[in-house]
Amino acid sequence: MAALSALDTELLTQDLPGLARVAVASPIYSGQRGQIEYRVAGDARNPAVLMLHGLGSSSAGYRAQLAGLSRDFHVIAWNAPGFGGSSPISGQDAGIDDYADAVEGLLCALRVRRLAVLVGSSWGSVVALAFARRYPALADSLVLSAPNVARGHLVGDARAAELNAWLGTADIDIPVSRAAIADKLLAPDAPPLVRQHVERLRDAMTTEGWRQAIRSLFTISTPDIISAVRCPMAILSGTLDQVAPHRDHAARLLAAAPSATSHQFEACGHMLKLEAPAKFNAIVRQMAAETWSEASIAK
Repeated sequence: MAALSALDTELLTQDLPGLARVAVASPIYSGQRGQIEYRVAGDARNPAVLMLHGLGSSSAGYRAQLAGLSRDFHVIAWNAPGFGGSSPISGQDAGIDDYADAVEGLLCALRVRRLAVLVGSSWGSVVALAFARRYPALADSLVLSAPNVARGHLVGDARAAELNAWLGTADIDIPVSRAAIADKLLAPDAPPLVRQHVERLRDAMTTEGWRQAIRSLFTISTPDIISAVRCPMAILSGTLDQVAPHRDHAARLLAAAPSATSHQFEACGHMLKLEAPAKFNAIVRQMAAETWSEASIAK
């Protein structure tokens, strides 16, 4: 990938906001209540932007967005249920709509009436689409980064075999090289600063949360639902993404939602928010600028 710009470097060297927790009332939790852990930056009176992370990540992956967007936005990045200090969803068989309900519960708990932009990366893009379909009045636009078509199209023995294969590796106690993980997620020549951040993102994972999130991927096929999402969407993909190659994921979503805008990140892998943070932030700003004023008048 290209060398980091001065702005990219500045964004990636900012300190993360501290973690906070809020009580969330929802039937997805045992006892109807749970805790969601999150990071926040920016004035709560500004338009709200919520960031949803991927399977092997956490709110810490949005370091550059919390730093770079907080002057003009109220930026929130969650640790999904079962990640970090967030309560897991009750039972083993969490569906994607359970995570969408958790997002709605978080917004209620934080008294956020609606989002100017909902950002989802990888698995987070799947949650974002499910949320926008389920709660259309609460998100004015979506940014889907390195999106995933999910596995809900699989049935029968094929579904069982693939799900079991995924679950068999989902254990934080299995030794895995951090460098090998970064090699898979990033472009081959990613700068050391980017690799350093990516190698730490698994620190907030728990085995239970990881397995619940995997199961949710098998309850939805995003190309089947994206046409039902009416808000403007930007779909971001890295040309060197090994995890969710453009032709297998973003291209299929764009075919199902031709009104969505496509942004390809040359020489980038799967972690666009860290590999090209200034460009990533500019797209979030653009989506907010195009939708927020009109939505404010309409609502």
